Amino acid sequence: MVAQASFVVRIPEAIYQEMLAHIVASYPDEGCGVVGSKDGQVVKHYPTANAAEHPDDFSIIAEADMIRIYNAIDDYDGEMIYYHSHPKSEAYPSARDIEWAKRSGYLYIIFSHRFYPEPPYVRVFAIDADGGVTEGAVERV
Repeated sequence: MVAQASFVVRIPEAIYQEMLAHIVASYPDEGCGVVGSKDGQVVKHYPTANAAEHPDDFSIIAEADMIRIYNAIDDYDGEMIYYHSHPKSEAYPSARDIEWAKRSGYLYIIFSHRFYPEPPYVRVFAIDADGGVTEGAVERV
């Protein structure tokens, strides 16, 4: 169950378009990456390759990329937000997404190609340590 939207992630239009292009280019596999934010405003985009063994079914960012991105975001005291796509299902955390997010504490931005060839739509979620899912709002600025 999704609780009422309780937070907003503001994404500048130029960064949103970069994220969208990365996700579209990854189709039919899951695309993934990270954005860095400060005070709920996305300030930097870090597109990555999907290092999952089966990229059509899951997304993982390689450890070396995660460390590089984490250090870059730490330099400006930002927050890390993970994003990825679901090629066939809705933009909602899967059971595996929830298991990963429970450990990381990151917000999850999920794009869905469910209505392909229409452009993917996007949603954002916070997932707590108990697996509770709270939906926020994505605001393009």
